[in-house]
Amino acid sequence: MHNGGGPVSDRDWQAEGDPSGRIKVQVDDGIKHGVYSNFLVVGHSAHEFTLDFCQVMPGSNGVNVNAEVVARIKVAPTMVAKIMRALNTNMSSYEDRYGPVREVG
Repeated sequence: MHNGGGPVSDRDWQAEGDPSGRIKVQVDDGIKHGVYSNFLVVGHSAHEFTLDFCQVMPGSNGVNVNAEVVARIKVAPTMVAKIMRALNTNMSSYEDRYGPVREVG
């Protein structure tokens, strides 16, 4: 899990649970810019968690809302606690630096 502040790039990050203490994260040119997501759908089975990152766009009639999946990530249940810890650590660092995040809506 990436636990550093700032964007992920081709550099060394301290990885949670890595016995060697260092894992070199390499980001392919095709995905290095990432995709924007403002909505998340999470599902699970006995063997995996599925995270659908979406972009929500209002419908043309003002009533329907469309959520397009822009990335689907599947992870083992053993990774979920690590993901949550990494997100909590980074959220705390973010709020320490920029102030509390306020939810909209």
